[in-house]
Amino acid sequence: MRHAKSDWADAGLSDHDRPLNARGRRDAPEMAKWLERHQAIPTVILASTAKRVEETIERLVKQWKQSPLILRSSSLYLASPQTILEHIRCDAVDAEGKRPARLLVVGHNPGMEQLVSALTGTFTVMPTAAVALFECSPILPEDEDAPRVQRLLAMGRPKEL
Repeated sequence: MRHAKSDWADAGLSDHDRPLNARGRRDAPEMAKWLERHQAIPTVILASTAKRVEETIERLVKQWKQSPLILRSSSLYLASPQTILEHIRCDAVDAEGKRPARLLVVGHNPGMEQLVSALTGTFTVMPTAAVALFECSPILPEDEDAPRVQRLLAMGRPKEL
């Protein structure tokens, strides 16, 4: 998932500290409902430490009955596809140390768009709050690559809901 739409009104804020704007605050809960309709509420979320990502996740989680484990990493801020995959391979574990059945990564472009495009084999636009839902094979500790994508299940974009 790419974070929801951020606010550029305060030019004095660093990029990392920009909050969501009104559209972002509206879209994030709608995407939470979309994930629920697709039976894809995550058990673990890997997240950038940017303010707009934190606010996106807050609005997602408020819509769900159970809260996922949230793992934040500053290296996911503006991360490359390779860095995102490395986090999935190395850091995606639940509270019991097991691989989660449903994982959500919340990050930024261009990395999210590049990753989704690479996994689908075709250029895929990831506007703010977009979610690409993949079915993947289990990741084993000895695997060098992650994830092994079986197929794209669905693409959710706020403007298409």
